[in-house]
Amino acid sequence: MPTTQQQSPPQGHVLGQGQEQGHGLGGQPIMEQQLSKATDKEGNNEAEMGGNNIPNLSTMSLDELKQLDRDTEFFDDFIEEMSVVQHLNEDIDSMMIQVESISMENETKGTHLVELKRRLSDDYTALKTLGEKCDQLNKKYMKKSEEYEPQHIRELLQIAASNADADCDRHVENFLNGKIDVQTFLNTYQSSKKISAERKAKEERLGTQLSALERAGI
Repeated sequence: MPTTQQQSPPQGHVLGQGQEQGHGLGGQPIMEQQLSKATDKEGNNEAEMGGNNIPNLSTMSLDELKQLDRDTEFFDDFIEEMSVVQHLNEDIDSMMIQVESISMENETKGTHLVELKRRLSDDYTALKTLGEKCDQLNKKYMKKSEEYEPQHIRELLQIAASNADADCDRHVENFLNGKIDVQTFLNTYQSSKKISAERKAKEERLGTQLSALERAGI
């Protein structure tokens, strides 16, 4: 009986047990292996970029992918539904609320500042008016203080007594020149002499008091 030679598969096409053309190890199709590897790789990228922040495109159908490419509104909705975009929108909304709050607070403080400036201006005007009035009253006070100063009063009494003596001398001169009669002379002379005596007495008493105060060191 002739021996049948067993044909060996061509070099480079050796198939293992359970392998067929178009299938990988374990009988799994090559396309399925590639898709599985792509899915695993995408899952690793998701983990590196923050978990579920980026949607897994492999879970979408071909029609959805085509619609995502063609439909702008669908693409925008797809982007808006991404958690990372939602977080960004929430952060933006929060910052806008803070900015509005700060703006309102600044506006309120600005109005209050204007009111404070107005009050300050009114107070400054009132203070200036009071200062001018105070200066006027101070000048009056200084003048009155000088007028009522004991030494000044003494000088005024001395001047008044001297004027009264001068009046007496004038009355005598008028009488001697025949310008007034005896009765008029007596009345005017006695009145002037009395005034002179009173003022001299007051001046003397005041001088005595001032000397006593000076000796007491007051």
